[in-house]
Amino acid sequence: MFGLLPPDPPDLTASKKGFSEIIGVSAGRVSQLIAAGLPVLPNGRIDIRAGKDWVRANIDRNRRRSLPDEDPSLPRSARADREIADAELARLKADRLAGRLIDREATLRWIEGRARGERDAWIGWVNRVAPEIAAGGNDIASIATALDKAVRDHLASLAEMRLTDFAHD
Repeated sequence: MFGLLPPDPPDLTASKKGFSEIIGVSAGRVSQLIAAGLPVLPNGRIDIRAGKDWVRANIDRNRRRSLPDEDPSLPRSARADREIADAELARLKADRLAGRLIDREATLRWIEGRARGERDAWIGWVNRVAPEIAAGGNDIASIATALDKAVRDHLASLAEMRLTDFAHD
């Protein structure tokens, strides 16, 4: 109802319509607020600073949105919490319909399939490099060099594979 308010414009007064835009309500709602006591200048305009102060003092914090200088750590009512939760649900539904969300279960299945594929690739790697290492000699330096080269080559080949190459269903 009362949105986040921008800084006061250079003209420190506003018409009903202008004040309604500043505080994020309809002009009709401003008329209701005037009837409830919102101060109006003799020329029919509203002093913006005094109007915002009146709204803060007279409109229940839980029935309006925050004004810029309010402390957000103050406790909210159950109604305000419910409205925030409803807004979040609406945002999530819109994101889902727009295709900006992914299916959690499908994603987990894909990640598990990728992990199984990488595990299988490493298990197969041992059988592929064992003969190369054995042919390289028995000293520790040649074994370490052969292992280092083989591991780096295998990691490079895994990195070059497309994400879908490991998918298992």
